[in-house]
Amino acid sequence: MRRIVALAASVAGTTALVASSLMVAVPANAAETISGGGASFPYPWIQACASDFNASQSNFKIQYTSTGSGTGKSNFTKGVFDYAQTDSKYSSGEPTFGWEYIPNIGGAVTFPINLKNSKTKRSLGSSIQLKQTTLAKILGGKITKWNDREILRSNPRIASGIPATPITIAYRSDNSGTTNNTLQYLNAWAPSIFTKVGDSMTSAFPGGNPPSNSVAGKGNAGVMALVTGKEGTIGYVDLGDAKGYPAARVQNALGEFVAPSSASAAKNLANQTNIGSNGLVSLNYNVKSKGAYPVAIFSYLLARTDGKGPNGLGVRQFADYLLQKCGPQRAASLGYVPVGGKVLAKAKSLALEIK
Repeated sequence: MRRIVALAASVAGTTALVASSLMVAVPANAAETISGGGASFPYPWIQACASDFNASQSNFKIQYTSTGSGTGKSNFTKGVFDYAQTDSKYSSGEPTFGWEYIPNIGGAVTFPINLKNSKTKRSLGSSIQLKQTTLAKILGGKITKWNDREILRSNPRIASGIPATPITIAYRSDNSGTTNNTLQYLNAWAPSIFTKVGDSMTSAFPGGNPPSNSVAGKGNAGVMALVTGKEGTIGYVDLGDAKGYPAARVQNALGEFVAPSSASAAKNLANQTNIGSNGLVSLNYNVKSKGAYPVAIFSYLLARTDGKGPNGLGVRQFADYLLQKCGPQRAASLGYVPVGGKVLAKAKSLALEIK
């Protein structure tokens, strides 16, 4: 009899212990994970914003994977991502469900240069001035040495110190919105050199093949690694990923040679007001604003509006957080430009449609 009582007590104790463990392991109000990814251009900003958002509430946990705009768009269409981020529009493969673009951050595409003054041995990257067409010729493999006459003519102050170092072009190997925007800019000023605009630089080079003096890296980080690894290399990345590395001063429509910065990019983007009903901004590459850096872009959140995807409420709350709080508070310090004016007003109205 005592054995039966002891066994019953043991079973009851074990059951209580298991129940207690389950209560600890499975919180009653666990946060719902919202999976997203895409563009590497805004990654440092989105990563910081997601961390802040997750710490500010307990209902949703935002995740973001930097895959490049091409994969971001593809995974959003397939439903792999609850939301995505892209710096370029779909050229094909658009979702069949209801969705929209929401411009949520802006910034500059910079052209970092690894080059030293032949006399002083100091970095020349942030002193090099490039006209729009000169930049196109360099990236297209038409100008292959840094002491080319065309470059020297735009840089009389430092011409004597510019070496005869061969130029190496570092470009994105993956499908990229950063590439797409770079190509849009190059095509606008030098359509005879860069005739094709898309997410792939590999096929957009003159003749459809990468020049012999070019090397490819995955993502903006891969491009920066190539730039820093070899003298004479020039690449293209966003200001945030450049992390202060010396970059070219690019000529704007007023003829000024302007260094990339959040402030100079903001002067450009403040004049970009042609936003469509779907959220896409048609960029004007001939903005005539004093001190405006000419290669500035918008990045977009991709979100569902049909109400049939997972965690629509969480995506809408995060989209609103990016626009109204994290953009104004975090963008400039990380090298970005918060959206404003007409673009912000449209973005806010689009965010309300997320379901």
